[in-house]
Amino acid sequence: MALNPVVHIESPSEDFYTIIHQGINEYAAKRGLEGTGGYFYVVYDESKVIAAISGFDNFGPAEIGGLWVDENYRGQGYGKLLVEKAQEWAKLKGCKAMTVFTLKDWPACAWYQKLGFNIEFERHEHRNGTVGCYLIKRL
Repeated sequence: MALNPVVHIESPSEDFYTIIHQGINEYAAKRGLEGTGGYFYVVYDESKVIAAISGFDNFGPAEIGGLWVDENYRGQGYGKLLVEKAQEWAKLKGCKAMTVFTLKDWPACAWYQKLGFNIEFERHEHRNGTVGCYLIKRL
């Protein structure tokens, strides 16, 4: 029996992500686990997005999938505010920890540590000899 072809979708719609989450949540429910979910917070300056954070519940810890602050607004507390909002969301979901990945030599790694995250482990197989850091903060 031949397998159906795999298709790359450059910019998937929210519907495609919903398919994945529904499938995972159905599988989890059969095993007595509460389903996962996601969060997305954004900061606007007039009509322009200047900062955003997104992530998901990973069956225990909540993951920060991405955090971005426009360079013109960095150092003003927006990143910290967004992480705090994500932590509030995680606590409401019953998560006991928050995790995030970044590269060790990026300023974000030290910044997350200032927010109370600790390096849980490092991975050395990243491009150009960079080291990836997985950080965790108990909530």
